[in-house]
Amino acid sequence: MWTKIGISAIIGVATLLLFIPVQAGFGKMISTLRTCTARRTDERIKFMNQIVVGIQVIKLYAWEKPFAHLIALARKHEIKAIRASCFVMGLLSAFGRFGTKLAVFASVVSYVLQNGRLTAEEVFVVTAYFNILKHVMTESFPLAVIEVAESTVSIKRVQAFLLNEEVASAATQEGSCGKITTTLEGSNKPCECRCSLNDTELVKDPVNTKISDKITTVDTVDRLLEKTGGPTSKKSIVITNVTAKWMEDLPKNTLTDVSLDVRPGELVAVVGPVGSGKTSLLHAILKELPLNSGSISVGGSVSYASQEPWLFTGSVRQNILFGQPMDRNRYRQVVRVCALERDFQLLPHGDRTIVGERGVTLSGGQRARISLARAIYKEADIYLLDDPLSAVDTRVGRHLFEDCICGFLVGKTRVLVTHQLQYLHTADDIIILNNGAVEAVGTFTKLQNSGLDFAKQLELEVGETMDDNLNRMSARSSDDCVSQCSANRLQHQNSGSSEVSSVAGSIPEMAAEMQARGSVGSRVYWVYFSAGGNCMVILLVFGLCVLSQLAISGGDYWMSYWSTVEEHRLIMSEANSGSSQNVTGPIVNDTASYQDSNSGYSATTDVAEWGWLPSRETCIYVYSGLVASVIILSVCSVICFFTMCMRASINLHNAMFTSITRATMRFFNSNPSGQILNRFSKDMGTVDEIVPLTMIDCIQRGVLYSLTSVPHCKV
Repeated sequence: MWTKIGISAIIGVATLLLFIPVQAGFGKMISTLRTCTARRTDERIKFMNQIVVGIQVIKLYAWEKPFAHLIALARKHEIKAIRASCFVMGLLSAFGRFGTKLAVFASVVSYVLQNGRLTAEEVFVVTAYFNILKHVMTESFPLAVIEVAESTVSIKRVQAFLLNEEVASAATQEGSCGKITTTLEGSNKPCECRCSLNDTELVKDPVNTKISDKITTVDTVDRLLEKTGGPTSKKSIVITNVTAKWMEDLPKNTLTDVSLDVRPGELVAVVGPVGSGKTSLLHAILKELPLNSGSISVGGSVSYASQEPWLFTGSVRQNILFGQPMDRNRYRQVVRVCALERDFQLLPHGDRTIVGERGVTLSGGQRARISLARAIYKEADIYLLDDPLSAVDTRVGRHLFEDCICGFLVGKTRVLVTHQLQYLHTADDIIILNNGAVEAVGTFTKLQNSGLDFAKQLELEVGETMDDNLNRMSARSSDDCVSQCSANRLQHQNSGSSEVSSVAGSIPEMAAEMQARGSVGSRVYWVYFSAGGNCMVILLVFGLCVLSQLAISGGDYWMSYWSTVEEHRLIMSEANSGSSQNVTGPIVNDTASYQDSNSGYSATTDVAEWGWLPSRETCIYVYSGLVASVIILSVCSVICFFTMCMRASINLHNAMFTSITRATMRFFNSNPSGQILNRFSKDMGTVDEIVPLTMIDCIQRGVLYSLTSVPHCKV
């Protein structure tokens, strides 16, 4: 290009380079806006998750409109950030449309002003080279700016998660070393013993008698004590002066100065009023509750059954195994002691029956027993059971306690949180919690003989619940009826026909989301665009898109016409070099020939058919007006189009939310909440951000191809 137009090529390239800092600034704006959008989208999805999970309560109290107002407010804040982000990305897209035209304009006009004439060859070379640069500087570079901004936001979110404080590991302390504080024989000074997990070498240093807030393993401690001559610990769980709370800014501690010793093989019952810290105590043992002071030592592997039964989408067997290898003998024993045999007989496919998210197709007792079966199927040293008997009736609860907790798990360390006070006399130790502190610890007899008010309440309640008549009355439970109803409901949902359900050995498949392939129907496009405005708005937006493309094509056409005018002006100037005829005035009927000695270009034209040739200044003014119209129409079409798309996103979201809140409970029971939330998160994000950019690019290319195909239709 330098060999053809010289210094004018640098002027055009410099014009393109001027857009780079502008695009970089837009990229920084996009990164900031995407961070804000992600944060506000998370807030809206959090509200939606709460609504979907608690839809029963919302429908019970007719709270649809208040929650709709809450979601609308969150959506309003979200759409502001999305709108700004889309406008910036739209401007980057507009730069790709008029950036090359502006560079060509700068090169051509500067060349004409310097040299005075323009040929088709020079126009072709300039246009071809700038079209090559267009893909890199006005298409690929803005796309790279957008992608870098998007990836920066994603990396920062992942980085924030990875930089969160790690949960203290039960096998490590201060890196990879275990730590205990003990007193050696023959010495009155305490020493700090550190032991690498891969090395038994000891390092003894005098330290102050300060309670460590680190967590160590009993195995490491035992090995250390054996080498130092100290007594070997025989305790599975050792809790020493633990004070903890979930958040640092909370004024009240969740646990306050808790000290416990649980020996291997013991059954320890944890009781107390609601909110006394029973579940928090188990979370502290699991290293989920951060410690402010004190220490916890856990010896051996741990299996945990949560207070709220949790089931994932899959078969009952998969929920029980939970990734563990199949041991048929142990599996059968677990099913028996958890009272699941009768339920498997009632379920349409036995333990291969697919259960929905959170076990919505099962009764509360069935969910609790499957969750308990998962915990005890795992071979562990310590079992933490958070009130597994509360969701079942008295008869089933007694079976679980006697056959499972006291029978199958005999010899294992068991920490049982319970409100079933009739079973406390079987426990080796009872821990009474109140307001996060240990109020009393001891055996059932010891607590009965103590003068605590809570112990008297235990004595009264246990005496009442152990009455034989009450046991016989409570034994007539409705759990079997609930199981039968659940089985019938599962039979209706999971079986396509009675023939299919009766086939022996048939294994059901999890219902996947409905997917379709093929072209998108015209009705889908109409619904999308009509959600953005009425017919006049749609016509206005499409009209601006067509006009912007017409302006771009008009600029190319005018440049072609301009080069032809310059060539004819040169021909007529050569033909009439000896006369005083004005080349911009009327042309006589004559024929002229011209041949360019440099390019070999030759032309023979009938000068009379041109009549009047525009001046060079007129060509520059017209071309400048066309380039200016390209810039204005490109920006206006992008702004109007994205405004219509944002309105469509708002209306589609509101319509979808209204349909969800008006749906029956059968809809929520048959569709997992994860799939419902995906519609409001992933799919809605596609409608908000990806569809507008893809749609405007499709429209612009469609208009371009339509306009370029029109001349070929002429005969």
